[in-house]
Amino acid sequence: MILLILILMVYPYYLQWISPKHGPDAPSPLEETSPTDTLSQSEQTLSPAEGPFLEPSLSVPPAAIRYENLYYEVVFSTRGASIIRLFYKGEPKREHVTEMLFYDGEPSQPGLFGVQFLHEQTDLSKAIFKLNRSDKKRAQFEFIYEIPGECRLSKEYTLISNKPVIVLKIFLENLSSREKHFPIKLDYGLYYKLTHGLMPQNFEAVVAHDTIQTANLDKISKKGFSVSRSIRWAGVIEKYFAILVKPDWNAVQADATADDEIIQAQLTMEPISLKPGERKEHIFFIYAGTQRYETLKSFEMGFEDLLTRGFFGVFKIWLLISLKFFNRYTHNYGWAILVLTLILKGIFLPITHQGSKSMKKLQALSPKLKAIQEKYKNDPQKMQREVMEIYKRNRVNPMAGCLPMLVQFPVFIAMFRLLPEAIELKGEPFIWWIRDLSQPDKLVVFPFVVPLLGWNSLNPLPILMTATQFVYQQLMPQTGSTPEQAKLMNLFLPIFFGFICYNMPSGLVLYWLMQNLFSIIHQVFINRIVVALHHEDSEPS
Repeated sequence: MILLILILMVYPYYLQWISPKHGPDAPSPLEETSPTDTLSQSEQTLSPAEGPFLEPSLSVPPAAIRYENLYYEVVFSTRGASIIRLFYKGEPKREHVTEMLFYDGEPSQPGLFGVQFLHEQTDLSKAIFKLNRSDKKRAQFEFIYEIPGECRLSKEYTLISNKPVIVLKIFLENLSSREKHFPIKLDYGLYYKLTHGLMPQNFEAVVAHDTIQTANLDKISKKGFSVSRSIRWAGVIEKYFAILVKPDWNAVQADATADDEIIQAQLTMEPISLKPGERKEHIFFIYAGTQRYETLKSFEMGFEDLLTRGFFGVFKIWLLISLKFFNRYTHNYGWAILVLTLILKGIFLPITHQGSKSMKKLQALSPKLKAIQEKYKNDPQKMQREVMEIYKRNRVNPMAGCLPMLVQFPVFIAMFRLLPEAIELKGEPFIWWIRDLSQPDKLVVFPFVVPLLGWNSLNPLPILMTATQFVYQQLMPQTGSTPEQAKLMNLFLPIFFGFICYNMPSGLVLYWLMQNLFSIIHQVFINRIVVALHHEDSEPS
């Protein structure tokens, strides 16, 4: 179990070592330029969206159309009839901690949701579309492009007023005199920068088919990401946010690549077959917002599978629902974590109590067991029989001490995944210096960075957690090791965990701290229990 925990703790730092940040830390995209400044610059650069159909040409300046509703600030471009800026304003009443810049591309380049025809000479993602209709009251924007004698493509965006959703309808008409098949590819993506402590594994491309398949930014950058099979929906996610695309007909392939600032992804659709003069309509449902379980589930499209993926995903959702339930009464997620930790400790108390009593008996039997091992060191079979006889008459299960850890392990892993990733904790304070449970609890920020460790602040919670871990290790019964080994482990493990947890989110460290405190209280009670051994083993050997 110690080895498993060590692997679990070291793995994030291993990922950081093999995937260093791209350059020094920089301000976040939202801090570099305000939405108003960026939009005004785009509008000054681009020309009015009027005129006839135009062939693809980089020399033809595209036009920009700006729109804003309760959830989004959007800039459409006539180049590819795409979105060149998609800014999510955040959840109502939590805008300042849940806003997100999903995309901020150059006006001269194709943006999000460009459509391409595979195996066609005309690249529609770079073509200049005609703005056919701009109805800001209904939040509808229609763009049209025509390849004379071949086809007419119409793209209609509708921004839903009461949800962070964009509905993209495409109308495709066959203008030729023969039946044609149009294999369509839709472009989407996500703007990113490795700032504010985010790691490459915080950005992933995701594809949903029979299960959920993902690839983090490091893998996408090096090898790309491609899935070829029947796909329900696909998207790109960040630690707290997601941009997801669900078509109303079958997708057959999803791909993703990445450059220094953008994860670029494509969804290849099953070809649309049109007879001469025939016109068909298809829909892409687009969600761009937070990874909040209730929101994702409300669409009834399987988006919530994003949060339940993995072996411990179900435990994670159960814990999230419990945490939110307790928050309704505490009105503070820090206290909710404390209550949830206490209840989990109570649920596992009978198993933990029995395991601790077994360990205490093993500690009392340790001199007897060592004497038998020494006496029958040349006869392993005889030694094994004698040891098992001692276990039997004292009703001791040598594995009982490990059982509580094994039973609680899924919950521990689920909490380890939940607390750093839950959007509910982002920006939520606890008490005193703990102002954001999704960030380290920085009491004092240093004007320097500690060499080798990379620490730039004084974080009290990990220090308290280390101290309680040390106390708990001292109280635990020591079995199966020499006093020197026990002292080394009792000193090494708390310090090691302290280093690992120093820059972890304060919500996770708070959970670990409270777990240690409750365990200390329980262990003090256990240590006061007088162990009654069998009369044959209570006497000195």
